[in-house]
Amino acid sequence: MNGCEPIIDIINSRCSIRYFEEKEIPENVIKEILKAGTRAPTAGGTEQWFFIVIKNSRVCKRIHELLIEAHLKYTREALKTPLPKNKINKWYERMLEGMYKAPLYIAVYIDLRKRLYNDKFKEVEFLMAVESVAAAIENIILAAWSMGLGSVWLGVPVLLEGAFNDILKPPENTKLIALIALGYPKEKPRIHPRKPLEEVVKIL
Repeated sequence: MNGCEPIIDIINSRCSIRYFEEKEIPENVIKEILKAGTRAPTAGGTEQWFFIVIKNSRVCKRIHELLIEAHLKYTREALKTPLPKNKINKWYERMLEGMYKAPLYIAVYIDLRKRLYNDKFKEVEFLMAVESVAAAIENIILAAWSMGLGSVWLGVPVLLEGAFNDILKPPENTKLIALIALGYPKEKPRIHPRKPLEEVVKIL
């Protein structure tokens, strides 16, 4: 990716990257990626998102440790059918070897310090805030890919939200939705197939 490809090519070539180079990301690149996030559609024009950028090496190390804990909880407890022990051990070994270890993380929160809906519709407002935040995450990931950066969208931190919040110290009335790991790819991108449109689309 060099930033010149049509957006459809960026979308079709993007894939999750789980291993990253230990290479610093320039400040101007980080800023452009975050700005792309804030250009996402936002329900009611509320922009109910908040981003915490983690680039301090000591904090990144602790975040990676928590990601390992969160993934173990996911594989052992959260799944309806827990993974076999040998698969969990293999996953654990890969994480110890550096999977998800990135030079930069972006923690993405819903920010409900300013409310648009009354309390009767607070669940609807929360759902719409999730939709807005998800759109911002997608913008960040696509912008990063267009600038030569890989990423992986990590949802499992919500399983240990309290532990992540202890480190990140987000504002009051915010809720962790996801963590994005970002960096220059250390692995060769692999495009995974998707279900055919015939299985997921209904046309009336």
